[in-house]
Amino acid sequence: MKESQPAEGHGASSTTPLDLGRSRCRSCQQRERCLPGTLGASQTQRFEPMVQRRRPLASGEHLFRVGDTFRHLCAVQSGCLKTYTIDAEGREHVMAFHFPGEVIGLDAVFPARHLTSCVALTGSQVCCLPYASLGTLTQEMPELQTQLLRMLSRDMLGAASIAGDYTANERLAGFLVMVAARLHRREPTPTSLNLAMSRQDIANYLRLAPETVSRILARFQKDGLVKADRRHIALLNPDGLAEIAACMNPYARFGVPQLQRNAAS
Repeated sequence: MKESQPAEGHGASSTTPLDLGRSRCRSCQQRERCLPGTLGASQTQRFEPMVQRRRPLASGEHLFRVGDTFRHLCAVQSGCLKTYTIDAEGREHVMAFHFPGEVIGLDAVFPARHLTSCVALTGSQVCCLPYASLGTLTQEMPELQTQLLRMLSRDMLGAASIAGDYTANERLAGFLVMVAARLHRREPTPTSLNLAMSRQDIANYLRLAPETVSRILARFQKDGLVKADRRHIALLNPDGLAEIAACMNPYARFGVPQLQRNAAS
């Protein structure tokens, strides 16, 4: 699969924000999930001037591309995005999905260039955080540094969770449980998912064939675990899904309820 042509001129980094004014973190619905979530009122007031709101991304529009210079971390305010690579044979490899309150770009800190491309799967809004300014603030605010490390740890656990030799049933159940936790952080037992990604993308991310994903969803539905209608999936038995996924879930030893809370925090 070839990458589409960028909507913005490809040359300068597409992470350069088109500033629509400063973000108001204090009134943002994603504040508790995002970087300033652990900051007090006075600290948040200092944090806000650094944050630049980028113009909305349309579905299919790129936030950045492979090779772009790394300048910003990006926080998802709304929508859903995916990061991916294209190999020498032209095959796409989905690396991650990104939901509201999550930060994109941490993997580019070391190489100082983006090693993946990031595209919006739906209309999305992101805020841009200049990394140089963020680095200075984390030295002054230990709470901000801790929150950044927690986000990095969560990303690492998510990547590690699909790296093992797990069955297709375990992979798909684990995906549904973890996406539910990330989309419904306030709900102890989320029951419904409206997925932004296609089954092709899900299959690619889980390293499965698309027909395998469809077959397993049909089996899960027959077993009363889910009810699938295109991209809407009702979780009829979240505990049953979590039990199937327990072997690949780093939080499973804490039990299902804490599994979902900790996976989302």
